[in-house]
Amino acid sequence: MTITGPDADLLSAVGALRDHIAAPRFPLAADGVADVRETRDELLNRIDDYLIPRLRESGGPLHLVIGGSTGVGKSTLVNSLVRYDLTRAGVLRPTTRGAVLCVNPADVASATGPHRLLPAFSRDGAPRAAAGASLTGGRPEGFTLAAHPAIPYGLALIDAPDVNSVAKGNRETGRRLLGAADSWLLVTSAERYADAVPWHLLNEAWRRRMNVAVVLNRVPAESAADITGAFGEMLDTYLPQASAEIPVFTVPETTLTAGLIPEYLLDQLGTWLHAVSHDPQVRLAAVRRTVLGLLDDLPQQISVLYEALASQVELANRLRVQADLAYSGERAALHDAVAAGELIGGAALVEWQTMIAPGRVEGLLDPATAAGGTARRLLLAAVADQVSAAVSRASDQVAAAWRGMVPVEEEDRLAVTAGSRAGAVAPELEEWANRLGELIARTRMQAEEGRNEPDFRVAVLIALVLCGRELPRQRRRRRTEPPIPAVAATRRLADQVFPGGLAERLAEQAAAALDASLGALFDRHAYRHQRVLTELGVDPDAAKSLLEAGYAVQRAR
Repeated sequence: MTITGPDADLLSAVGALRDHIAAPRFPLAADGVADVRETRDELLNRIDDYLIPRLRESGGPLHLVIGGSTGVGKSTLVNSLVRYDLTRAGVLRPTTRGAVLCVNPADVASATGPHRLLPAFSRDGAPRAAAGASLTGGRPEGFTLAAHPAIPYGLALIDAPDVNSVAKGNRETGRRLLGAADSWLLVTSAERYADAVPWHLLNEAWRRRMNVAVVLNRVPAESAADITGAFGEMLDTYLPQASAEIPVFTVPETTLTAGLIPEYLLDQLGTWLHAVSHDPQVRLAAVRRTVLGLLDDLPQQISVLYEALASQVELANRLRVQADLAYSGERAALHDAVAAGELIGGAALVEWQTMIAPGRVEGLLDPATAAGGTARRLLLAAVADQVSAAVSRASDQVAAAWRGMVPVEEEDRLAVTAGSRAGAVAPELEEWANRLGELIARTRMQAEEGRNEPDFRVAVLIALVLCGRELPRQRRRRRTEPPIPAVAATRRLADQVFPGGLAERLAEQAAAALDASLGALFDRHAYRHQRVLTELGVDPDAAKSLLEAGYAVQRAR
């Protein structure tokens, strides 16, 4: 984001920082990631809604957000200050469903111009001067504009939705408006002054050095001293450093006249509003204080995001290792099975033994019968089933390790294991079988014409790799265990088809080729998981870049 304005260097640095804050998605479920995402979104809103507009234009009306809990009389207070029914008050909750922006007609241009605060918020409705029904606010991210000459020039009053509204959109808008205010008037009541949410926001506003005042509304006369005393004690407890600087105005419980609080009960509050808004230099000082407070608060917020980005990278690396270990473990088990000649067994081995039984081999050697192709498919399918089962086990291990760590839609996508259907032959295995045919052809064997059936010779070589190689382990077994009939028959057949010691040499090359093909196959399936992490966009350099962007803002101040 490139920004121009009165302080181009600072604006440019803030724009670059804003981009570095917005870029990370925080997709992985590291500890506290939901809070981090909320922190990121709130910080982006403050930069977009307030900091950049105020750095571009520090003049214009002082934006005073009138906020607080449900049912404390915020809208009634706004109307009473203006002595006009600008914003709806009532018993139906929430009364204020959107924000109402109340300004002097002379401030309309500044409040709606290109450098206005909260530029993403629409300004609905023509400027109002007098007549018409009171307003309840427009969309959650929009203002209803209300102009009235009774509002002091240089002051914009924002009637905000309840910060503890039952409606999530209203609640979020209320908090967002407080984050984009020059000053904040917290309205509470005798019943609601201990609510936790406003106190949290009050502490946050003071931490950012905003001008803050409090209205204790609807205080019964008989308990006024007790309530104001209790509120003062809470202020001393929760904000001891600020209690002496936050003005507190008490508005007694009273009978409304035409829906308005009697004017004399608001004299002190009106005097304070006039004091903070009538002098351009006073307004400018308030704006500068809030801007500097937000800039001072940036390092703390950046530190939170920096730690969260580092956690994302750490978690992504851990997930990658878990995926690698799952697939490499199953891959190693298959490697051992190939090396031991134990990659085929059960029904497939019995069927192969039947196919090569005495008296049936000649039929397999006849190219016209296509029996060689049947044998080739049988053995490849047996390998494919073993490989598919291993891939599924690895995928299940990764799914268990990643569950709850990646977005649900990614879990669902990874749950579908390609090639998991029984008998489905992976392309790597088909390619391996084809290479065996080429390997056999390159030997330039001088064989009988009847033994030139290529599919059968490939089948014999596959069977030799899967169960019939003469390895040290088999030799030890042969001395201690009776031979398996299918294994012995496969070796005898291989020696007939590949005479002169060629069988063992071809088997070694074929086994090495199978090992390489399995490696490629497992890499392909493992890459499905690695690709998910890559596509989630966890950038290992994002944390450092964010920190550097934050330093650049502080240097530009």
